[in-house]
Amino acid sequence: MTRSPSARPLDLNRLLDRIEDGLAVIAAGLLLCAVVMVSLEVVARYFFNSPLSWTFEVTEYFLLFIPCLGMGWLARHDGHVSIDIVTGRLPEPLRSQLAKVVSLCVSAACLFVAVWGAIATWESYSKGARIEAILQTPQFLIYSAIPLGFFVCALEYARKALRAAPREAEPT
Repeated sequence: MTRSPSARPLDLNRLLDRIEDGLAVIAAGLLLCAVVMVSLEVVARYFFNSPLSWTFEVTEYFLLFIPCLGMGWLARHDGHVSIDIVTGRLPEPLRSQLAKVVSLCVSAACLFVAVWGAIATWESYSKGARIEAILQTPQFLIYSAIPLGFFVCALEYARKALRAAPREAEPT
């Protein structure tokens, strides 16, 4: 019996890759929007003496969403800052084990922040809290970037920990 393409088992690695790619595209779009909005604000303020009252507030929100949405993708591509002055001198099997431990610790820390962020987001939603500014944005919408981004990043670092295995020593 042959399986149809739609009956294939779920590939969690590919699913996580697609989620990270999608969030990174959204983050890039938000960055582009922020650049356009700030440029429009400058033009409106200095050429027409009519500033846009909402641009500062929206770009502030974008500055939370951009790193939160992009950090899982960045982790997958090893884009986060790492200091390897000590680990670079370790033998490969020990380096791989240390990478696994570090990835598990980072995953646990990200999961902690994701849970904390989810609780804060839910409390904000339950209370109907709004950000006291021009747009009166519901607070939970802004807070939602934290649990989403940190949960995806926790999954990525857990995957890194699972993949960290001793490799063959490179010929010198």
